[in-house]
Amino acid sequence: MPWKSAIASVLVIALAAASVAADTNDDRRALVMLRVLAYDKQLSQRVGDDVRVVVAYTADDAGIAERTRWITAFAKASKITVNGRPVIVVPHRVDSADELARALDHSAALLVCDGLTRALSVTTIATLTRNHRVLSISTREADVVAGLTVALVPGKQRDEIVVNLAAARAEGVKFDAGLLQLAREVKGP
Repeated sequence: MPWKSAIASVLVIALAAASVAADTNDDRRALVMLRVLAYDKQLSQRVGDDVRVVVAYTADDAGIAERTRWITAFAKASKITVNGRPVIVVPHRVDSADELARALDHSAALLVCDGLTRALSVTTIATLTRNHRVLSISTREADVVAGLTVALVPGKQRDEIVVNLAAARAEGVKFDAGLLQLAREVKGP
């Protein structure tokens, strides 16, 4: 029986290590997302005294889990400012387009959690972000190809920033050339 205890201990340590690695990756991705906002030359025209990031999620388990991941990651970057403005991260459960529209008022960016594009189409989300002049961010390249602006996706050696410049223009975002050198452009509809 001692070997079972040893195996259980190894599994607990391995799971804890995987959890820490996932948290570190999320922390880094949250910082990159804030850096993308800093590359927006129009940001000062789109926001007030602070930079509000809405983390939009659905009420299902996957949406709640992803919301928790991102709120935790952004909390670790709570002292960071974007263009001299404090960052405020607001989780918002979304059940309808009207709710998302209200959440986007006075916001700089929308982080689209997994499941939101099943509850609302990418077209609906893109229409709302464009109407409110809010930068849309995802972690899925397919969302950017379908009309959102930025995705941070796993690459061969590190995460890649994927940008849809037509969507960015429609949202009132104008990226500095520095970001465009780091990002990979995709075309959308």
